[in-house]
Amino acid sequence: MTAAPKPPHISIVIPVHNEAEILESEVYTLLRGLDARSMDYELILAENGSSDRTKAISNDIAERSPRVRAIHLPNPDYGAAMRAGLLEAKGALVINFDIDYHNVDVITQADPLLAEAGIVVGSKLHASSDDRRSQLRKLISHTFTLILRILFDSKIDDTHGIKVFRRDVVDRFVPETVMNEDLFDTELVIRARRAGIRVQSVPVRVEERRASRSSILRRIPRTMLGLIRLRILLWKEKKK
Repeated sequence: MTAAPKPPHISIVIPVHNEAEILESEVYTLLRGLDARSMDYELILAENGSSDRTKAISNDIAERSPRVRAIHLPNPDYGAAMRAGLLEAKGALVINFDIDYHNVDVITQADPLLAEAGIVVGSKLHASSDDRRSQLRKLISHTFTLILRILFDSKIDDTHGIKVFRRDVVDRFVPETVMNEDLFDTELVIRARRAGIRVQSVPVRVEERRASRSSILRRIPRTMLGLIRLRILLWKEKKK
């Protein structure tokens, strides 16, 4: 009987939607960085509802690269794609990158911290981070975190940064997380913190590889409604 293959130490999950223009170049840049550090990893591309060649390109990369897997969801939904990728992951460490925002050094920083912390966030808001985004995007990040501190947790940090999870945190909290779209990872971090899981932040360099393709200002009403819904949901759970 053939033994099951040993799971990788690191699983990296990247949701991708209509990323045909940069997908191949960014994936291979990331793979070169991981291989240069001799990391034991798998990369999961969680394609969701793309209307361009993203699905075909992700499949092609997976066929050529044994450490890469491609999964597909029928509808565009960042949170649903992230959830599916996290549940597919097999590593002891599970990392969430975006295709236009990845940093292998965060993994190196996070690994020793996860002996005590359950989640390590590469935080754009860390005092030592080098945030090269526009002033508007910086303002929105700070405002969003301020709202989270008012509604949920006075000490919460950047929930939309690069995140490195311990395996047990993924197994415990991902099935409990109900929000999709932009707030999946925010809810996941909030739930973990409420359960006493330590979340550690580390500094990162943030530099946009391309301009945002959707209007942040248009997402604000949807995000605010989602946060109110999440606040009510968690309040009801606490009352049970």
